[in-house]
Amino acid sequence: MKKLLSKILGVLLFISMLLPSSRTAFAAKLSNPPVDTNITITNNAVDPDTINVAGLAKGDIANVYSSATDKKSIGTGTAKVTGDVKISIKQLGTSAGNVYVSVKSTGLFESNKIKKPYDAEVKSIPLDPRGIVVTNNAAGTKDTVVVPGLAIGDIIKVYSTSTDGVLLGTATAKIDGDLTVNIDQIGAEAGNVYVSVTSKTLLESDTTAAVAYPAEVKSIPLDPNGIVVTNNAAGTKDTVVVPGLAIGDIIKVYSGSTDGVLLGTATAKIDGDLTVSIDQIGAEAGNVYLTVTSKTLRESDRTTGVAFDAEEKSTPLDPAAIVVTNNAAGTSDTVVVKKLAIGDIVNVYSTSISEDILGTATAKVAGDLTVSIPQVGAESGNVYVTVKSKTLLESDRTTAVAYDAEAKSTPLDQNQIVVTNNAVGTPDTVVVQNLYIGDIVKVYSAAIGGVIIGTSTATASGLTVSIKQIGVASGNVYVSVIRKAFLESDRTSATYTAEAKSIPLYKSDILVSNNAAGTADAVVVRDLAIGDIVKVYSSATSGIVIGTATEKVLGDLTVSIKQIGTTGGNIYVSVTREAFLESDRTSGVPYDSEAKSAPLYDRNIVVINNSDGVLDRVLIQNLAIGDIVKVYSMAKGGVLIGTGTAIKAKTTTVRVDLIVSITQTKAASRDIYVSVTRKKFLESDRILAIKSI
Repeated sequence: MKKLLSKILGVLLFISMLLPSSRTAFAAKLSNPPVDTNITITNNAVDPDTINVAGLAKGDIANVYSSATDKKSIGTGTAKVTGDVKISIKQLGTSAGNVYVSVKSTGLFESNKIKKPYDAEVKSIPLDPRGIVVTNNAAGTKDTVVVPGLAIGDIIKVYSTSTDGVLLGTATAKIDGDLTVNIDQIGAEAGNVYVSVTSKTLLESDTTAAVAYPAEVKSIPLDPNGIVVTNNAAGTKDTVVVPGLAIGDIIKVYSGSTDGVLLGTATAKIDGDLTVSIDQIGAEAGNVYLTVTSKTLRESDRTTGVAFDAEEKSTPLDPAAIVVTNNAAGTSDTVVVKKLAIGDIVNVYSTSISEDILGTATAKVAGDLTVSIPQVGAESGNVYVTVKSKTLLESDRTTAVAYDAEAKSTPLDQNQIVVTNNAVGTPDTVVVQNLYIGDIVKVYSAAIGGVIIGTSTATASGLTVSIKQIGVASGNVYVSVIRKAFLESDRTSATYTAEAKSIPLYKSDILVSNNAAGTADAVVVRDLAIGDIVKVYSSATSGIVIGTATEKVLGDLTVSIKQIGTTGGNIYVSVTREAFLESDRTSGVPYDSEAKSAPLYDRNIVVINNSDGVLDRVLIQNLAIGDIVKVYSMAKGGVLIGTGTAIKAKTTTVRVDLIVSITQTKAASRDIYVSVTRKKFLESDRILAIKSI
């Protein structure tokens, strides 16, 4: 029990020692503040500012504040080793000011802050304007400002004025020494620039005093005596040749001494002569004015007038060297001019003064040139010809160069022409021989005027003109020819005969079959040609066509006629052969009356007379397929009591039997009579088949 009490008292005593007493105070231990002289502040321009705190122990933390009361630092640093720590701050400000620095040592509270002033940012040292060189080049070459004695990283700026001018150019030194600032153009006239430098960690310096530069220098004017101007005719460019130039020299050619039009310009690619090409200076004589712009210099003053001659005319052609051929319509007329040079342009005119050009051509080779003209005219006349040689103007026109009227083709000879007058259905033909390829033949209905009834163009030495129909009767056609490069010839008369009839048929070649009703009658005509048309008439002169047919193969032709008639008579037959009229009709070709069928043989008939109530039957034997059997109650007249048609053979033989069923015979004699109607024949006479008992 005593031991337990002793332990409890000991614990209470320990707790009382740990708990604060209202009568006892324990002071906190602060870190030592930094020493003022151990703090170094560098206030840089552009680059981050730095605060260096010395005299620190390893692990000490230095804090920088913008005011004595701020809780949040603007920079902090920890000493990695005993010594100092550098704290980097983006920017303290351009002006001078104060910061407040504290230290917190390991195991201690942060020290009190001490106030530390810092200086304003420092400007770079201004440049010496006497060492700066400004070169004012002409447009096209950049102007330059060269600044000597710089350090790596120095930034040079060139201004147009000393305070608020335009920034003309800037550059940064990549190495120690001189730096060149390129400027597109300072200006053509003389003037001043103002230059500043921004050294590393410093502000931009004040600008220099004015650094003067001269006006851009003009190029030395050209000597007009060395310039050669060639004034060519339209189509060839005029040229201005300038000698003694340097590479890069730019030549400009003007039409006037002060203003004027810029006619042409060129740049020298090599030292020496330069040619400026100009589309056209003008046809008349005159002057041009030239300038030169040398490298880095301004354009020079213009030369005095450099004279050029008027454009020169080509030498006129000799009319004796010109040949005109006046061809007929369809072939171009030609004008041949001799002894030309390559590039010579020939123009052919209809008159000596007007601008009506008939044709033109350019010589591709030296020698003769042919000018093609669609048509000079049908009548004789004159043309006027000029030449335009290379670099020269068009010559004066020649005196009149005469040409003949267009010539007619030679007329055809009658012996060359054969006319065939075919019947309707076959075109008539006009054959013309001994032609030239390309000859055009025309066939007329009359010697003068009339209409063209046919035409054709020769593709060989002969041709055939097809004409639908000249006419049935004999007559004449009139034929002309148009040869290449000539007019149409006079017409030549050519006779033709009347259309010819076909040769009549021989009666012996005609066979007529007069069949009974139900089978068409037939007219067979022998020995025909393919295309022959046969017509069968009912009379020798007029009458009607009762049948017609056209031969498809060589040989016999059958004309089918529904029915000629039951009684004998005559037909009349014609033929129409190819290219001929219809022939005369034959004299009457007889034909027989329609024939009766041969009567049945009574032994081929068997009558089966059944009792009342059962149909009687008649068996007819030995018939042909298609035979029609009729059964009557009387030899003549009477009624038909039964009929039948043989349609198939009873056996494989040719014999055909037929059974005809009839009702009970009511005739008094009880006899029956039977007839047959065979194919192509009339009904036969009736025969008695059976006599009743």
